[in-house]
Amino acid sequence: MKIAQPKPFTFEGGEKAVLLLHGFTGNSADVRMLGRFLEKKGYTCHAPHYKGHGVAPEELVHTGPKDWWKDVMDGYEFLKRKGHESIAAVGLSLGGVFSLKLGYTVPIKGIVPMCAPMYIKSEEVMYEGV
Repeated sequence: MKIAQPKPFTFEGGEKAVLLLHGFTGNSADVRMLGRFLEKKGYTCHAPHYKGHGVAPEELVHTGPKDWWKDVMDGYEFLKRKGHESIAAVGLSLGGVFSLKLGYTVPIKGIVPMCAPMYIKSEEVMYEGV
């Protein structure tokens, strides 16, 4: 049996948009139910998929925060290109950190960081968990 890998998704719900950001070692499926809920409330939702996530851990170690931040910014730009002026960011764990970074990087309507880590001792400690 072949298992399908999680992919980015976009749910068209309305003029206002939400960028949904998954956590470290997670994937877009982690925020899919939230996306469906928000879609029913009239929001367009887009969830990018960070490079190296949702696959074997051996692939993750060949990527890093710069790659993942690029995926976040690509997701934001995707919503802008679709014509959304009002974009909020909702992030889980590492995605919460990225949602906060978006707040001081680009114009953003709102930020919801969920379970965002406050600090990490080093990048090595982060990769030990994998």
